[in-house]
Amino acid sequence: MKNIFKLIVFVIYTIIIFFIDSIIILGILFTINCILAFYLRLDFIKIFTSLKNILPFIIFTMCINYIMDGLYSGIIIGIRMLICYNTTYIFSKTITVLELSNTIQKICTPLKFFKININNVGLMISISICMIPILKEEIISIIKAIKSKGGKIDIRYLFIIMKPLLISIFKKTNQIEKTLIAKGYKEV
Repeated sequence: MKNIFKLIVFVIYTIIIFFIDSIIILGILFTINCILAFYLRLDFIKIFTSLKNILPFIIFTMCINYIMDGLYSGIIIGIRMLICYNTTYIFSKTITVLELSNTIQKICTPLKFFKININNVGLMISISICMIPILKEEIISIIKAIKSKGGKIDIRYLFIIMKPLLISIFKKTNQIEKTLIAKGYKEV
């Protein structure tokens, strides 16, 4: 029940952030997030290190909003994205994949009336979340392989990265399917 409450608060809080236009209120929310991270004893070095990976996307989004709607809009969207990232980081460090899967299964319980197997929903979510680090490693290894061969990483050559990544995804999906069949998991 605690995790259901935590997930609902996380989703509502994240949605509300995108409806706030005041920099002052967003600054207060960011301060609250930092206090919460400090209270939960999260490593701020890891927070900033992981933020470094998403910062180019945030800056790109800010630039697009600046071009389309002005400086204030660009700054607001950047602050919103930083707060959402910080909130998501805190949430991900306070709940495990299994707890998240079980929580979503409990939330999806009313789907039983429509004859939807909620165990399958939970399993799909668990597998999806667990695949994220694997896909990240695959992308990094593909990029390193391209760079070692003297290739350039450019948006024009995105298909060079996507082709081996998609092949890897299909291989891993087949492995997961074979594992589930071997363990006797049957679709109901």
